[in-house]
Amino acid sequence: MVLGAATAFADPKPKNAKITDSQTVANFYAGTSRIWTGCKGGVYFGGGFEATAYCNKQGPAVAVGKWSVKKGVICSNLTWFWKEGSGVGSKPGDRPNCIAHVTDAEGNIWRRWNDDTDWWRLQPIKDDTKAKKGNAFKGKISRMRRKLNV
Repeated sequence: MVLGAATAFADPKPKNAKITDSQTVANFYAGTSRIWTGCKGGVYFGGGFEATAYCNKQGPAVAVGKWSVKKGVICSNLTWFWKEGSGVGSKPGDRPNCIAHVTDAEGNIWRRWNDDTDWWRLQPIKDDTKAKKGNAFKGKISRMRRKLNV
């Protein structure tokens, strides 16, 4: 399997692309964090298909849930928690956040988010500025979960 070099431009779906094997997709994401620049946080795809996330867009919030891979599509389904007055507010995600993956004839993997029409060549973690090995938000997530008792 070849994980392509960084590219700054989206493309249409590669010709003759096939759905990427689900185990390949799971292996790529497991144990990594995806950075969300819009909220100074991101999601961590942990062991046992558990997902946790942190976001500080309108105040700190933490999410817990699951991730799964089926037919080359990874989805995370999270419930968000935040401090609300003297209690805790919560809200399940509106819908799962999903990323589809296909492999082109040369073995490069491409992905697209939810219903986006653009496909992006998958980069190795070390070259992806929006990805990190391990849980990049472990401390923030742990503190918020303790604080909120979730």
